[in-house]
Amino acid sequence: MYLENVESLLGHRRSFPVQSPSALGLGSLIDALGTRDFENELARQLMDMFHSEYIHICHFPAGQVRMINSMSEDGSCRAQEQSAAYFRRQMWDFDPTIAIGKQWDEDAPILTALDIHRPETRELKEFYDELAIGERIVAYGKGVGGHLGLSVVRTRARGAFTGEERARIGLIGEIAFPLLARNYNLLNERHIFSLSLSSLELIENCLALSGHNIPRREAQVIARMLYGMTCEGASIDLSIAFETAVTYKKRFYRRFNLGGFRALLTWYLGTFAGTCHLLGSRQYH
Repeated sequence: MYLENVESLLGHRRSFPVQSPSALGLGSLIDALGTRDFENELARQLMDMFHSEYIHICHFPAGQVRMINSMSEDGSCRAQEQSAAYFRRQMWDFDPTIAIGKQWDEDAPILTALDIHRPETRELKEFYDELAIGERIVAYGKGVGGHLGLSVVRTRARGAFTGEERARIGLIGEIAFPLLARNYNLLNERHIFSLSLSSLELIENCLALSGHNIPRREAQVIARMLYGMTCEGASIDLSIAFETAVTYKKRFYRRFNLGGFRALLTWYLGTFAGTCHLLGSRQYH
């Protein structure tokens, strides 16, 4: 989906043609998925494809605007300076695409373009005039813990996009943005998985999301055992009798045909693997 200027933001929509995915180096991008190198690899390829100087990635947790990364073609701090100025002057208040992007609720991302000759607001025109920005394409869509924005920026010194470059814009929404969102999902799931036995709250939430309708007290006892407590320790922590905690443990073992703690641990890790994507939007310590 592609939106351009206020008229488009109010409902006039059109799609850009999408070139072959081979225009993006999918092999190297897929190899980098789930690593800290992915952002730089994606930025490098987008800069090459659009002859652009800057790539910005932002996040909208709880509706707020946060910058994740800003990258310059020449490796300088210019991109970070751009984003710092944008935040310092609170330009999101004058950028109508932000309001659209952070509330976008469709599965497919939305593409927005800055028309430098007809900017949406005077403040936005002044800001981009100062930076000599000639082209800006931003994809907005769903991400982990809030919406994401992926921005491709090009200065006036390099002129407007060529016809061939414009024909590639659809790739930002069709391929680049989904891969970016998937990268963050993978990073988040790996982080959550590393905490699988180190957070009592996470263990309890995993059991609650397992789909087995485990009784609350039973789940609380088992969660504390997985967390490292003995059955006696779990009874003290929950302020219940030791015999009651043992009963809950036995019921759980019978429910899932578990022969001991090792079997419990194997069951839990398998359950966790199937629910960690549901746990990803929360923060655990």
